[in-house]
Amino acid sequence: MTSRRWVFRELCVAAGKHVLVQKPMAVDFATADRMIAIAANAGIQLGVVSQHRFDDATLFLKRAIAEGRLGRIFQADAYVKWFRSAEYYSRPGKGSWAVEGGGALINQAIHQVDLLLHLIGSVTRVYGEWQLGSLHAIESEDLLSSTLRYASGATGILQCSTAMWPGYPERIEIHGTKGTAIVTADKLTTWDVAGDSGEDPPISAQNGSGASDPMAISTISFERQFLDFRCSVSGSESSC
Repeated sequence: MTSRRWVFRELCVAAGKHVLVQKPMAVDFATADRMIAIAANAGIQLGVVSQHRFDDATLFLKRAIAEGRLGRIFQADAYVKWFRSAEYYSRPGKGSWAVEGGGALINQAIHQVDLLLHLIGSVTRVYGEWQLGSLHAIESEDLLSSTLRYASGATGILQCSTAMWPGYPERIEIHGTKGTAIVTADKLTTWDVAGDSGEDPPISAQNGSGASDPMAISTISFERQFLDFRCSVSGSESSC
């Protein structure tokens, strides 16, 4: 499956077609590096779906953190305690290293990892413990816990699983010297900031989590990323 996808991508590049791929971009660094180099040499746009950067909560937090409304960030955590059934993993290649590149981390929690990097910045040190097939008959991890040290000096926790029955909404917690923001199921559910002023936070009740049902995930942010990719392809603000 992976080789067929790569052949299709190379055919797109050869035809001068821009390429937007689903996550993960690749299951190994060598393939990812090759994709980037080929796209750059061909002068085409290569994108990876990271739709949660376009959630209302993320757009707001990106601005708010840059403006210093949370103060100095000293802790940023992500928790993805989801559940996937045996039927979900019965499909060929699910939870395998060769086809998917791993399990709960690269397949489910990759979005929360992306958001931590997008909002807080690069990570310089990681320590983790994982369980291979703690509940499911798969070769990769379905439970992982790790601690993070960001380049900024902040610390964090990342927990992800597809073994937590019945599945709970994913959550990102960001703590700064001025207050706390919590995103639950892609919605900003907590904004506790002392003496805050400025743009009103888009506080919302949680909904649409894929904690136990992949089909419950909203498509709105996908649509926003597709439009953003179109803008990159066209190079014209008038089409955005």
